[in-house]
Amino acid sequence: MNMKNIMMAALVASAAWTGLAHAATAASDADQKLIEKGRYLAAADCVACHTAKGGKPFAGGLGIESPIGKIYSTNITPDKQTGIGDYTLEDFDNAVRHGVAKDGSSLYPAMPYVSYAKVKPSDVKALYAYFMHGVQPVDQANKPTDITWPLSMRWPLRFWRIAFAPEVVVDDTPVSNDPVARGRYLVEGLAHCSACHTPRGVGLQEKALTDDGSTFLSGGVIDGYLAKNLRGDAKTGLASWSEADIVEFLKSGRTTHTAAWRKWSRTARSI
Repeated sequence: MNMKNIMMAALVASAAWTGLAHAATAASDADQKLIEKGRYLAAADCVACHTAKGGKPFAGGLGIESPIGKIYSTNITPDKQTGIGDYTLEDFDNAVRHGVAKDGSSLYPAMPYVSYAKVKPSDVKALYAYFMHGVQPVDQANKPTDITWPLSMRWPLRFWRIAFAPEVVVDDTPVSNDPVARGRYLVEGLAHCSACHTPRGVGLQEKALTDDGSTFLSGGVIDGYLAKNLRGDAKTGLASWSEADIVEFLKSGRTTHTAAWRKWSRTARSI
């Protein structure tokens, strides 16, 4: 091979390497944007339930009272031994939107998958990217529930899901920028407001998951506290609250109207 051919080969190799480097950088930038989108979406409240008092973020261990006993939130950090580090995107989606754990068992509906069923697939993908690549792994084993047998059996939960869980959203069309449409998507889905603020039926199901009746967000009881009516009712709802009042309450947990109970205070700090 003469010097001219050597130079040509070197130039071709250099161009190819440069192209690969640019492609890798573009992919890295896209991945980082996806992670940051997931971080924004996770601010809807994941840390409030999946972080014990004094514990590390997302490592679980927070006790959640229920009518059948106490349930402890799980470790959702990317630790491969005790967290979700070995979850595929499909495993993650099954847990978040379908209420099915990696081992095939049903999750207790303390995990608000009935609300997350409305989260679009692209947002689930962003959340997965964030929890896998934007969260510090923590080696912390999950706590067993304080639910006695036979109520501790999980197989009946499969029938609970069939009876009460809605169909999972498959439409991935971006949500409209219309404030009402965007607010509805967040309230009914990621923010899972109805999990606390909608009354429950005899099967411990939320009586409504959408604003198609008078019970949705009309107030509920959680941990012995009354979760306020969030509808526009004049006497018991938010009719007298301004937009600024709502923003202030979501940020700080208090306004001139009221102050939040202890668990909502933790939620407000996570927003």
